[in-house]
Amino acid sequence: MQFTIEGIIYNFIPIKIFRATHQLPTTFDIALFEAKDYAGLGRIDAAGAALNQLRTAIIAALPERLLPLKWMNVLPDLTHLFEEQLYRINDQVGLRDVEIEFAVAGFSDALQAYAYAFAYSTTTRTPLPDFQSVYTEWLNGTIKVFTQEHPYLLDDESCSIQVIAHAYGRIGLLIHAADTYAVYDPVLACPAEGFMTTLLADVAAHMQRASS
Repeated sequence: MQFTIEGIIYNFIPIKIFRATHQLPTTFDIALFEAKDYAGLGRIDAAGAALNQLRTAIIAALPERLLPLKWMNVLPDLTHLFEEQLYRINDQVGLRDVEIEFAVAGFSDALQAYAYAFAYSTTTRTPLPDFQSVYTEWLNGTIKVFTQEHPYLLDDESCSIQVIAHAYGRIGLLIHAADTYAVYDPVLACPAEGFMTTLLADVAAHMQRASS
């Protein structure tokens, strides 16, 4: 997994691999450096049927035919429907309000980025970028590194650690030691991220078909 931070591309190391490589205790994770008020995050692994219903409602609401330049006008109502449907099934999904906010904001912003790319390619008669490239660029644009630096001892040397977040919440650690490491630990991130990525790709594919 790669993310760009301040113009530098980092290959994120999974937290378990980083712990094993540097002989760190299992307590070394993002929760060690982040406030505990995110305990009890929702789980979506047992809510497949409810999420499929949400996806069906979103896809059914999309116009069957629409000019590329008109998609930006559709997105506000689509986002409202997504939020409404997500709250409707939330007794089965168990997301907290902050997680729903992450998901709704991501849904809106990512589709706006794709709709803009779609409109731009149409007006300039240039090839339309594939959704994944637009999505990755958008997600990279939401990356932020928290300013607080936490001291830690890594390989018997002092280092400092900062928390990394993106549109779906806290995702890992930026570790400044003899080398700089980016470590992936999404335990505090919105658990709907995987579902969101798939849903957004499905909507983008429909947009292309409806405008072809």
